[in-house]
Amino acid sequence: MFIISGGKGTGKTRALLEKAKAENGIIVCENPDLMLQRAHKYGITGLDIVGYDDIYLAGKPVYIHDINKFIEHTIPEAAGYTLNLD
Repeated sequence: MFIISGGKGTGKTRALLEKAKAENGIIVCENPDLMLQRAHKYGITGLDIVGYDDIYLAGKPVYIHDINKFIEHTIPEAAGYTLNLD
């Protein structure tokens, strides 16, 4: 597993889209329509992009955009988590 981190506007989303495209993965995000627009803006096409409620694995790698929002959406009671950067 890898982590893309950085401040706002540093290319995290583009890097995630490129990685998912290279690995034939699925993007899971809050707003699939907006993510599709971003992908097209970067010239990235042919991605599977789904919302949090529509996640399916289908044997493909899953790339989550904004893990905090994903956790809040899937586990509203979550009060915190740890993250190893090893």
